[in-house]
Amino acid sequence: MTSPEPFFRRPVALIGALTVLAVIVHLGTAAAQRESMQASLAASDAFVMAANLQARETVMMAHANTPGLDRDVRAGALGDVMRLRQGEMGLEAIKARHDTLRAQAQTAAARAGGLGLGEAVLLLAILLLAASEAAASGALARLGQVLGGVGVVVALAAAVGLSF
Repeated sequence: MTSPEPFFRRPVALIGALTVLAVIVHLGTAAAQRESMQASLAASDAFVMAANLQARETVMMAHANTPGLDRDVRAGALGDVMRLRQGEMGLEAIKARHDTLRAQAQTAAARAGGLGLGEAVLLLAILLLAASEAAASGALARLGQVLGGVGVVVALAAAVGLSF
């Protein structure tokens, strides 16, 4: 009587394990893509808000520099211009928020790309393992095992923020 093969050497069992991992990686890819899209939309909103505030600032500056304008009115208009640049909803804060959101979107997009690459490698490994079962090929099984390991490493690296 022969002893059973270890789990990682049985292509059918490994196919099941890699399929579960591929599904998990796919869900992570979708989540990273969604995060990237949401951050991109929020960054676009912040950019539009900053552009609107800059336009308003330009109009207020033009008003403040109108010839013959009373000194108090001019001082009030210039004070309004300064308030546009300060505070939580000021121009500088909105520009900083835009830059932060854009960086978040790029980071999430890079993570989604890495996870997608890991998922593709896992799927290729699953196909090779299935083909090794059909063809009774040890070489295909070993190649599928190696690619499965590579896919797991790539997906884990992408999940922790390493980019390729």
